Order: sequence, then structure tokens, then C-alpha cells
Amino acid sequence: MGKGLRAETILFRATRSLENIIKEDIESYGLNTSEFGVLELLYHKGPQPMNTLSSKLLLASSSMTYVVDNLIKRNYVIKYSDDLDRRKYFVKLTAKGEDYIKMIFPKHKEKIEEIFSVLSAEELDNLLISLKKIGYYSRDLNSKKEI
Repeated sequence: MGKGLRAETILFRATRSLENIIKEDIESYGLNTSEFGVLELLYHKGPQPMNTLSSKLLLASSSMTYVVDNLIKRNYVIKYSDDLDRRKYFVKLTAKGEDYIKMIFPKHKEKIEEIFSVLSAEELDNLLISLKKIGYYSRDLNSKKEI
């Protein structure tokens, strides 16, 4: 097996393990990963258009509507139409949603920091550089294919 194939296998296995522990952590707060993603994005970026939420969280618009509707039922977010374009909807945190994400996000961040604490600062910097390189190169290869 070549080193590239070995790296791919290790990367996918590490990603699966990381996803599992993150999913477990998020579910311990009574949320699924999509709901947490919406709350976290709104917490850090403020009110967002529905289409921005969909593209940032890599969800189809119909799936995002379902997620947002579930968060509305729990009184974590509200959805409102744009004053200039009534077809465009924005989502923002309610006071209850903001209080909740403020409470759980530091715990979640702590879990992520714990996972990556196995690496030295230099190793983490190198990992970030390497993953970006692979991601950008793969994206460029994919976009050349579409031409």
C-alpha cells in the first residue's frame, strides 16, 4: 500500500472516531449535530439568512427548514422575513437559545480541546497546514474535472 492510500485510511478512520465523539458530546445536550451547528453559527455570527445556514452547514434547504422548525418549537430560534424581500428568511437566536448555547458551547469547546491535546502546538499547526493543503488541492482537482 502506498503512503497516500495509508494516509487516506488513517484520515478517514480518525475522522470517523472524531465524528463519533463529537456527536456523542452534542447529543448529551439534547441536540443533534445539525441543530447544534445552527445554534453555534448564530451564536458566533448573529442572525443569518436560511440559505447561508444551509451552505455553511452543508445541508439541503429542505433539511435546514426541518432543523430550524425543530429549534423554533423549542423556542431556541425565530425565523422572520426580510423587509426588502419577503421571500428571504432570516434566523436568529431567542434569549432562551442564546442562554442555552452560551451554557453548552464552552463545555463542547473543552471536549474538542481535550481531543486535540494529544498533539503539541507544533503538531497541531502542521496538521492544520497539511489538511488545508489537501483540501484546497482536492477542491482544485475537482473543479478542473467540471470544466
